[in-house]
Amino acid sequence: MTDLTQILVVDDDQQVLAGFREVLGRAGFSVVACNSGQAAVDLLSNKKFSVVLTDLFMPRVTGMDVLNAALSADPDCVVIVVTGFASVRGAVDALRRGAADYVIKPCDDAELLHRIRLGLERAEMRAELRAKELDSEKMKAIAQTAVTVNDQINTPLNVILNSAEYIRLTKLPDAPEVRQSLEFIVQEVAKIKSVIQKLATVANPSRTREYPVGQHRMIDIDAPRARAIAISSDPSKRQKILVVDDEQFMVHTLSRILEVLGYDVVSAFGGREAFEKFAAEKVDLVVSDVHMPDMNGIELMASIKSRHPEFPVILVTGYGVEEARKTAGEYHADGFLGKPFRIDELRQIIERALPTNNAAA
Repeated sequence: MTDLTQILVVDDDQQVLAGFREVLGRAGFSVVACNSGQAAVDLLSNKKFSVVLTDLFMPRVTGMDVLNAALSADPDCVVIVVTGFASVRGAVDALRRGAADYVIKPCDDAELLHRIRLGLERAEMRAELRAKELDSEKMKAIAQTAVTVNDQINTPLNVILNSAEYIRLTKLPDAPEVRQSLEFIVQEVAKIKSVIQKLATVANPSRTREYPVGQHRMIDIDAPRARAIAISSDPSKRQKILVVDDEQFMVHTLSRILEVLGYDVVSAFGGREAFEKFAAEKVDLVVSDVHMPDMNGIELMASIKSRHPEFPVILVTGYGVEEARKTAGEYHADGFLGKPFRIDELRQIIERALPTNNAAA
């Protein structure tokens, strides 16, 4: 409220206009005066003012017209109308239309300055509140972006990572150049995963690592531990896993990896197809994505466990990992993996979930 605060004063009475200019000027405000409503409206079309002090009743273009022009130019403008005692009803109407306050002629100088300063303080508080709301909306947008990034990147990352590990395990395990190139892929995927996890903390800052789920415990393993995988060739010892995801490449790569780990695999593209295959075939474990359009993984698990409460179900997701993990725990999932995951992570969770594991020792 210094001379940087510009006030537009509007009145068709030159003496009143001069009086306002003197009082406001002494108080340190920068004052622009207009002796008609039309002149004020014209000025407001290309210039903004922090405060507009306008007489309410002027010929042709009234104070109400000035009020409308000021608020159209700047909704934050503090408009104070000046009226006679007999016309308070008009001032009340102006308040309903957005005026900040009104003063009655003849007005005390101190009262006038008090109302102007009060109006500026209120405008400043509104501006700060809007800024905070804007910051909040920005944070929500960032959080939503983080969630979307997780969904759109984690699944293809998982396909890349699992494909690289599948090649490492089955195709050319003894070629140093191939092993080195595949390890580069694994390392770069880990870097991208780290960036995604940092983004995800914007949406959910929880960084829990161990989660109780019924009689089991779900572990989020970030540090891969390379171990040799022994594959059973005896069909009688091979257990069958139902793999469920609506992403074709994810089902394909995960199925191939589970076969390398020594399991028989049945695949399904979506929850409904998975439940039909679960009812038709004898399987020992279900590994299902959480987010699927027809029947999601939580619904699939609930349907299975409503008939077979002890049947093991492992949930996998790359979207809203922490929230999905919490939900999985509430529904007593037997394991949980956030994409992208390593083969060793998958194998360890499967071994814990299956009652007896004869496939991958």
